[in-house]
This record gives sequence, structure tokens and C-alpha cells, in this order.
Amino acid sequence: MKRRRLLFSSLAAIALAAVGIATANAVSSAAKVKVLLATPAKEFKFQLPTPSAKAGKITFVASNKGKLDHELVVLKTNLPPGKLPIKGTKAVEKGRVGKLPPVKPGKTKTLTLTLKSGKYVLICNIAGHYAAGSRAGFKVG
Repeated sequence: MKRRRLLFSSLAAIALAAVGIATANAVSSAAKVKVLLATPAKEFKFQLPTPSAKAGKITFVASNKGKLDHELVVLKTNLPPGKLPIKGTKAVEKGRVGKLPPVKPGKTKTLTLTLKSGKYVLICNIAGHYAAGSRAGFKVG
């Protein structure tokens, strides 16, 4: 009886450890995508060194090197980045799958999403920023 309990306890501990390792691997396996929301020279233009990633968990690392606040909105859409409908001074956020609140100048924030294959547009939707060029296409495959 004691051997059975010991064996069961050992197996349970091994199973829990395996779950912990699998969870840690899942967290660390997220693709990282750098997004430069603005620079001093280009306040209203996203710089996206890697415009694509594999489907799954993706962490956007959004840095603001400009002089104004900027945000990151991720939209799943087949529309080109510069063709989103506009209502007032903002783009219509149809297909939004995630949003990062405003990032202050000189700061960096991250947004982790699980994205399916398809086309996406990354925008800053603070009034007037999208129309001024704060946007980029992104593909998930």
C-alpha cells in the first residue's frame, strides 16, 4: 500500500513538472515582433523590420521614439493599410483583435496576441494619426 502511494505521488509530481515545463515553453515560444511607432524624424510612420510571423502567439514590442503619444491597434483585414474606412478623425476599427493603450515618448510596451493566418493592419488610431501615416501591413502565415 505504501509503495502504491509512493509510486502515485512520484507519478503525480512528474506529471505536474511536465505541465509546468510545457507551460513555460508555450509562454517563451511567442514570436517577438518589433514595432517602432515613431521616430524623431518620422512621427507618423510605423517601422516594422519584420512584417510577418507564423500563426500562433505573437508579442508586439512597441517602442515610441517620437515626441507624441502613439498607440498600437491590430486589425485583421484584407484591406491595404492605407485604405481603411475613416469616421471623423479615426480609422474604423472593424476586425480589431487587440489594442495597446497609448505609449508615451521614450517608452516601450508589449502586446501579446494569438493570431490566426491572414492579413493584418497595425495602426495608431489617436485622432488624425492613421490619416497622417501611422500604419503598416502585417502578415501571419
